Amino acid sequence: MDVEAYLARIGYDGPRVPSARTLAALQRAHLRAVPFEALDCHLGNPVTVEPADAYRKVVGDRRGGFCFELNGLFAWLLGELGFAVTLLAGRPVIGADGRLAEPMAHLALLVDCEARWLTDVGFGFTRAMDPLDVDERGEQIRGDRRYRVAPDGDGLVAEQLGTPEPDGYRFDLEPRRREDFAARCAAYASDADSIFVRRAPVVRVHPDGWAHVSRERVTGRRGDRVLDAPIASDAAWRAALREHAGLIVEGTRVRGS
Repeated sequence: MDVEAYLARIGYDGPRVPSARTLAALQRAHLRAVPFEALDCHLGNPVTVEPADAYRKVVGDRRGGFCFELNGLFAWLLGELGFAVTLLAGRPVIGADGRLAEPMAHLALLVDCEARWLTDVGFGFTRAMDPLDVDERGEQIRGDRRYRVAPDGDGLVAEQLGTPEPDGYRFDLEPRRREDFAARCAAYASDADSIFVRRAPVVRVHPDGWAHVSRERVTGRRGDRVLDAPIASDAAWRAALREHAGLIVEGTRVRGS
């Protein structure tokens, strides 16, 4: 990994010594610079859990990725900077009834640095901008949002509070290997019923808000402007990706602007 190129990609020029403050600053920089996107799943391009593949995609092509790519890549960066990082498996809450996604459906990170931090740059716009303290049982404020990490059976749940529907994921602290996520990543990237294949979700954080682009719709908020419009054609979808996510789709190839 070229650490300098990676840090330039996310616009980070702050301290590098491992600390809770550095970790939070790196996570914020990453979320602001790198979109969550599953375009390769939709376009039929290969997707892997290999950090080197994600590095070429995020740093070389100035793109994004989904959790297996982004958190796997971020773990590599943190390790290069001297942080102690453990891969964790999560099951996002899906639907208003609180159902959980399949096992190994989400890759998250545990970083041990002054405290134990749940660190995540691959869960879309609802994820906290700063890491969450795994051992803090009270409400945790991150920006203008409220979060909680709470016991849930033999595991834990990280959730955003005050949302219309359950928003978060269940996870445990068992260390995982990158290879443990390969089968789930492959299924999400190729199964015709996968939301990533069908809807191609893309989420981009902006200084004045955020935008969510799928095959069907653009939603979000930019300053005082509310985004909520259907996407009726392939050309409109590509235009929305360029405008709201800085991604250019040409055939099956994607690059950042």
